[in-house]
Amino acid sequence: MKPPPENTELAQGKLSLVGVLTQSIGFMGPVFSVSALLPLVVGLSATGRGAGVATPVAILIAGIGIGGVAWIIAQYAKRIHLCGSLYDYVSRSAGSRLGLLAGWLYYGAMLVLAAATFLLLGGLTQEFLQNALSVSVPWWPLALGYTALVTALIVIGVQISIRAQLALALISMAVVLVFSLVIIARGGHGGNSLSAEPFNPFSVGGLGLLYGVLYGINMFIGFESAANLAEETADPKRHVPRAVLLSLTIVGVYFLVTAYAQAVGFGLDAAAWKNSAFPLQSLSSGDEFGSAGFGHFMAVIIILDVLAVTIGVGVAVSRGMLAMARDGRLPRGLAVTHRRYRTPARCVAVLGVSSAMAIVAVRVGDGVLARATGEPGVLQPQWAPMFGWMAGFGGAGLALMYLVVSAAGVKGLWDQVSRAKLLIAATVGVAVAAGALFGAFYKAPSPLDTVPWALLAWIALGLIWSYVALRRPAEVAPSPATTGLEIGQ
Repeated sequence: MKPPPENTELAQGKLSLVGVLTQSIGFMGPVFSVSALLPLVVGLSATGRGAGVATPVAILIAGIGIGGVAWIIAQYAKRIHLCGSLYDYVSRSAGSRLGLLAGWLYYGAMLVLAAATFLLLGGLTQEFLQNALSVSVPWWPLALGYTALVTALIVIGVQISIRAQLALALISMAVVLVFSLVIIARGGHGGNSLSAEPFNPFSVGGLGLLYGVLYGINMFIGFESAANLAEETADPKRHVPRAVLLSLTIVGVYFLVTAYAQAVGFGLDAAAWKNSAFPLQSLSSGDEFGSAGFGHFMAVIIILDVLAVTIGVGVAVSRGMLAMARDGRLPRGLAVTHRRYRTPARCVAVLGVSSAMAIVAVRVGDGVLARATGEPGVLQPQWAPMFGWMAGFGGAGLALMYLVVSAAGVKGLWDQVSRAKLLIAATVGVAVAAGALFGAFYKAPSPLDTVPWALLAWIALGLIWSYVALRRPAEVAPSPATTGLEIGQ
């Protein structure tokens, strides 16, 4: 039976600029990025190359580059106020089939990324309980508990989930920022490491800086997710574009401060910085700037930030799936919103069930992927190999989507904005996204070398599905509040 039209509407006008800004910042996970992704920029990667001490320069260049993608998305966001965000943008510019494939890629990658964050939350919480409290709890029931918590928060309402993100992100970012400023105020390692060298692009070889930029791009993934809340904000034409650009600026400055603090915290020793693997934890638990107890506290802060990331991913993917279902690109049952909360509850259920299935599969399959390390007899935690693979799949899928939306923007925005600015932004956006993909795939170790093939297989499935979905008319009409929004209106 066809659901009544009003059951496809999201709650209207609930969010302010702060709310949509929180969504983008929460998705990016600034604290998790400076904890786990920053070492890749320094040089802890399969290629062995990175920006070293000049990591702040690499981050600055990466942020400016991703700004090209952000500018295009902001221009779209001024003109299209739908919760499908990038899927809607590509559909309006490049047609139904490419739009469907883009949405299939984008939100499929997000589903995988969400499941990966639940694995990480379970694993990090297990390690914290064991190290700080000597309490042994398996990772998988913790991961399932986080899954239940996050799905409930997203279903209850966008204001609740955004407030949770805001609290988690603000607390975690503030603690790490203050810690970073303390390191800088003390003069870095030994009290005499303050230097302009981290901002000197010539302090590292050009190829090393290039690889640092390529890995640095991944730290900004998720900045565009404010656009998924276009139907739920009071003034989408102004709030969403501002949130997209502001989130990139705020987090970019944050990355620069924290990266500089780590550079001087390790005494401008790129090898020590890189080999610490998790520099934020190393500095916070060491005697010079922290203590064992503060290190445990920092572990909690990182968990809180990952939780904010998970909520952000869940909010974005559930809105995107709803948009595709309303257009008949996914099964029509997913287009129905909760009668009381006006949230995409069925799409959230898909998120929760798929994540729970992934958690159980990893537990039953003893990690699914090989757990061996370079040390004989030492295995990775059961959750770790699959987390790495799924995070690689999700990040690569989103980077590929940035490439698509940058290219599609040339056609879709050609008569709407300055053509010179558009061509510059699109060129930079395509180059940056292609660079991120290269950084993810080049010399990727096993099993990450299978990610490109998995992405191709997923896209092929989407192509097959497109011939089924586009053969039939849309069975669920778009929300009355969102019809008639075309580029240029």
